[in-house]
This record gives sequence, structure tokens and C-alpha cells, in this order.
Amino acid sequence: MVTFTPVGVVRNGINKMSTGNWAAAESRIELNHDLVPGLKGLADFSHAVVVFHLDQIPPFDKAKQLLRQPRGMEHLPPVGVFAQRTKFRPNPIGVTPVRLVSIAGNILTVTGLDAMDGTPVLDVKPFIPEFDSVAESKQADWVPAMLKGYF
Repeated sequence: MVTFTPVGVVRNGINKMSTGNWAAAESRIELNHDLVPGLKGLADFSHAVVVFHLDQIPPFDKAKQLLRQPRGMEHLPPVGVFAQRTKFRPNPIGVTPVRLVSIAGNILTVTGLDAMDGTPVLDVKPFIPEFDSVAESKQADWVPAMLKGYF
């Protein structure tokens, strides 16, 4: 058994999954008050990585979601769940890099978080390019078409 205790919650007024324009979405992460000392030094970073529980997404349906077209786009080839960043996952965990706008007390204001209002936050980590990006990486040919309008 694996158990996680949320470190905070997302507040943004978004109550249904969007099909795009997440870069403009501003969210507040309300961190648990007892964890505020853990934010010391985070304001020195421009970006963070937010790990969250996709608790408002319907349960994973292996028959429909193990192999599917990215974002339901019919012109894209079906690919496996582990070759996508889909919200429909065997373990409903989201991971998103965000821009840190501000930190005030227990409130982190961020942009680019693709999570709905009330989503439990499991962790916040600083975005460190040496850890979080890989030189000479490649991606599938269909990815640029899938990303149109997403950010």
C-alpha cells in the first residue's frame, strides 16, 4: 500500500479540464501552514515542478485508455498511455513545471499548472535545468501536432 498526504491544494476556479491555453492559467497553491518553513529559498527560482493527484479524473479504463489517440485527436496515431502525458493514467499522478509568480506566506502563485480547483498537491520541487531537461532528447513526430493550442 502506498499512501501520500497532500502538502497543499490548488485554487484557481477551474472546474473542468480544459483542452488548452494552460500557460495563461494562474493558480494558487495553498500549502499546509506547518510546511511554510520548507519554502525558504524557493523564491530564488523562476520555476518549480508541481506533483499532484488527479483526484477529479474518472478511474482509469484499461480497455479505452491503455492505447489511445493523444488528446482524442483522430488524425494522430494511437499510442500507449506511457508514451503520453494524458490525465488518464493507471496511477492518477500529474507532474507539471510551472512559473513561480510569487510566494506570500503559505500561498504560491503560479502559471501553467494544468490542474483543476481543489486538486491535492503532493510535492513542490524547484525546477533545476540540469535535473529537469535533457540535452539531445527526441520526441515522437506526432507531439507538435498534439501541442497546438495546449500552451
